Amino acid sequence: MTDQVQARERYVSDICRLHSSLDYRGLPEHIVGEPLHVAHDPVDELITLSVTDDQLPVRYLNGIMGFRLVQYLRLGWMSPSLMYERAVFRETVRHPEGVQNIHTVSLCTRTGRIDGYISLGCSQDQVSRPLDDPGRRRFSTEVAHGIDLLGQFAGDGLGTHQAFEIKRFLRNLDLPPEPRTERVSWRLLASLGTVVAEAASANRMRVLLGDAKEKVAVRHFRLMGFPLQVLRGTSPRLPETDLMAPIYQQDVNAVPFVAPVHDDLADYVALIDGYLAGDPDAMTLPQLVAAMTARRSGARRMKEAS
Repeated sequence: MTDQVQARERYVSDICRLHSSLDYRGLPEHIVGEPLHVAHDPVDELITLSVTDDQLPVRYLNGIMGFRLVQYLRLGWMSPSLMYERAVFRETVRHPEGVQNIHTVSLCTRTGRIDGYISLGCSQDQVSRPLDDPGRRRFSTEVAHGIDLLGQFAGDGLGTHQAFEIKRFLRNLDLPPEPRTERVSWRLLASLGTVVAEAASANRMRVLLGDAKEKVAVRHFRLMGFPLQVLRGTSPRLPETDLMAPIYQQDVNAVPFVAPVHDDLADYVALIDGYLAGDPDAMTLPQLVAAMTARRSGARRMKEAS
């Protein structure tokens, strides 16, 4: 093993160890202003927060971006060589004036660790542009897959600052395979769904897009009633100079999807909240999936009938 390889492995190991040791129990008290959404779960010892970029003090934002980096690195979806060469210790995030990224974090109140995370990435257009504007900035999913997902939704004054990209749907890889771990994902989705529904009612969020594995995240988003359009047969890739190039070098790649925000999203969130309530008569996970599937099927039939 060469000295450079040893140095790279040591650097990557040090970054992973650093971010695995950080304690976020103080985060709720240091949020700037009121969170977009907050939920406490004393049974699973979780607090789940949804906040914008500017609501996070820099040290916490850096930590959360570091958590994202380490999870993707451990999954084999980021380049350790580029990470070492560029001295990367966290992902970066930025936003133009007038719109921000939204971060949903599920924290363990006992350990202080991040147990789960999902984000809504905003457009990088400095001003909101029509969705069919050829000069608009493409979202990362569109760039990687070489497609235009948003142009079909142009009209009625809809702009790029009302479109958000679902990104980094993650659970901490150190969590054991147990029911609590599964509930972390549903906590994230309940908070995300609440934020999206409220933003949609104020006309601040109208379209969601992204890419994900069909049997994992795409399945969850379908269960939440989103009328997903999934585009298969694309050939996603990123240049070898991109830190995330490995994510599209797998046997099974993510598929791109897009969907308008539907009017009854809050009803699906209510079903999830019922499952997570922990009451003796609360739904089991199979019952939740069945209830969400039935509601989605009923909504589809009503739409077809109209």
